[in-house]
Amino acid sequence: MADTLVKVENLSKNFDKLVVLHDVSVEVTRGENLVVFGKSGSGKSVLLKCIIGLMKPDSGTIYINSKNVLSLSLKELNEVRKNIGFLFQGAALYDSMTVRENLEFPLKRHFTEMTPSQIEEKVKYTLDLVSLEEAIDKMPSELSGGMKKRIGLARSIITDPALMLYDEPTTGLDPITTKEISELILNLQKKLNMTSIVVTHDLICAEIIADRAIFLRDAVVAFEGDIKELTKSDDPFLKNFFSHEIIKV
Repeated sequence: MADTLVKVENLSKNFDKLVVLHDVSVEVTRGENLVVFGKSGSGKSVLLKCIIGLMKPDSGTIYINSKNVLSLSLKELNEVRKNIGFLFQGAALYDSMTVRENLEFPLKRHFTEMTPSQIEEKVKYTLDLVSLEEAIDKMPSELSGGMKKRIGLARSIITDPALMLYDEPTTGLDPITTKEISELILNLQKKLNMTSIVVTHDLICAEIIADRAIFLRDAVVAFEGDIKELTKSDDPFLKNFFSHEIIKV
């Protein structure tokens, strides 16, 4: 597992009689961008939440950096989480906080040894990475959808995570902004040497970001390969799925 950052083995998750994930196994190597496709309700977001520890699977194991996260105490899990960034669908900014305060929050929570000047410097540096230095004192309500995504991304990467988890990072955005956000994610991944798992149905985003992709269908990994292998597949299900995504975007 030397080059494997995330290893999911035989993961299963049910909600009452609804089987969401069944015996799912996935490996993600360091520096790789893995895209997870699937229809709504196919378990994509559940997979992410299990990986980060927000949801407990019914069975299976999850290793992050060779540590079995399902066997860790809450304190140990929080140590692992310091190295994980999570970008939620709606950017999940705190509406009552300024952009500055939103970015300061994870630093003050996880890095209590940082001085106010160090925090200020880190906030400004991270905003510069997403080209939004001028938004530092704005409220989330003053930001466009694309700006909120950028600020949400900045807050996710401010702790220098080794692993980034993205849940529909371009949902609700127009094609031009989708392309901009996707290219930003890719550039940051390369610049900061991060590993990424990206849940999306957005083909524009996937074609820019993905090194490899999997497709969840009927609770299992039904397809795996690079983007072209999936989008150019003769499989009737994949052809129908991607033709609809191309029309939508």
